[in-house]
Amino acid sequence: MRWIDLHDVGWGECIVLGGDRGGILMVDCGSSNLRLGEDGPGFYEYVTDSIIPRYFEAENRSFFLTHCHRDHLCGLWRILETAPGYFGSLYLPVPPCGEDGRPLLLEFALDVSVFLSRLTGYAQVNAAVLTLFTRAARLAGAGAVFPVREGDGFLFDGTEYEVIWPPETGFPYPGELSAAVEEIDAMLSAPLLPPCAREFLGLRERFCAAYRLMVSSAPVREEEAEETRELYERIRALVPDLLLLPCAGAAADLLAAGKTREAYSGALNAACAVFQNVRRGGPGQDDILMTGDATPESLLAASARMYDGYAVLKAPHHGTAGYFFPLEVAADHILISNGPYQGGGEIASRYAELPAVRHCTGNAACSYLKEHGSCCNRLALCGLPSGGAVLPVRCPAASRSGAAAPCRVRVLSGKKNASCLCDAVRSKNFMAPAEF
Repeated sequence: MRWIDLHDVGWGECIVLGGDRGGILMVDCGSSNLRLGEDGPGFYEYVTDSIIPRYFEAENRSFFLTHCHRDHLCGLWRILETAPGYFGSLYLPVPPCGEDGRPLLLEFALDVSVFLSRLTGYAQVNAAVLTLFTRAARLAGAGAVFPVREGDGFLFDGTEYEVIWPPETGFPYPGELSAAVEEIDAMLSAPLLPPCAREFLGLRERFCAAYRLMVSSAPVREEEAEETRELYERIRALVPDLLLLPCAGAAADLLAAGKTREAYSGALNAACAVFQNVRRGGPGQDDILMTGDATPESLLAASARMYDGYAVLKAPHHGTAGYFFPLEVAADHILISNGPYQGGGEIASRYAELPAVRHCTGNAACSYLKEHGSCCNRLALCGLPSGGAVLPVRCPAASRSGAAAPCRVRVLSGKKNASCLCDAVRSKNFMAPAEF
């Protein structure tokens, strides 16, 4: 890896790895913020005007999605719609089956897409899981879409990477999720209901089977993606009749309940794809662990495949306290993508206690800065690739506008320079071109 771009997209994530051979791998692209700061651009404007053109000169471009929450996904659709063919490869996470082998995430998402279709925000998150592969195949071509789960690998710019979570089956879904699906099944299996109820249950089973078949090929096959899409459209056509069922109100109440929604959102995070480089020899500067929004439980479950140290670690779930990385794994640099958002959370102060340099897209939610009044990196040491260590305050990027940081990690927006000192004066002209 030659460099890492960490884009400031508010409460969201967009991280770009620059390969040694001139290619790029973008990991997630999304935001919960429609506008990036009070006087900043809209998120989609930033994607179109800044992110897309920045990497036009790359030798090749690939994309890795960790999970289907809006703050990681919505920018991908804007890129594919604005610049067809922009990515040569899309690596997309496969929803895992439960401990009983049941595709619970898909079944639940279909139930929500039917009975909560008028609650657009919640339903759209669910529909994203259902249409992820078919929409990507339509926009980028089926031959560019690669399903990934634990054990799968991919090659980027001469370096091999491996997905270490989630497993394809045996995933520990929360009980609230399975209970909700089973209760909906019971409602729709009651006697004397119109035929649409059983037709939906049959189509749901067929859709899940077609989906599983579709993601069993890498890349996906166009005919299988089309069959999955057609089954989903047939389910959508049943919605008006299903909403007239006597149990429709009870089903909606069950699916909209706070504990059910929290269980689903938590399951999406827990099933987040986690990947790392494959070592060829000893530790090196290419060692990286990308965690998306993975939960502490998921990271512990995947820990047997992790290394004891990394050059770069991406803090899970925007660096928030509830998702603090639970393992004693050394890292030279920690990436934290956090920004102002009503439903967000503060950056865990425990990251400041680790012997690493933190690179944060924003400090508005930094508990350490609020308590101490200064950047946590003022007490850190930065180990350079060539050996030795320096104080971040002596980094060229901290003192000279537009200067390159030796660590090659850059925080990018229209208002920030490359300095990892979040309390330093930031220049307004740092969007220097990427190097390929």
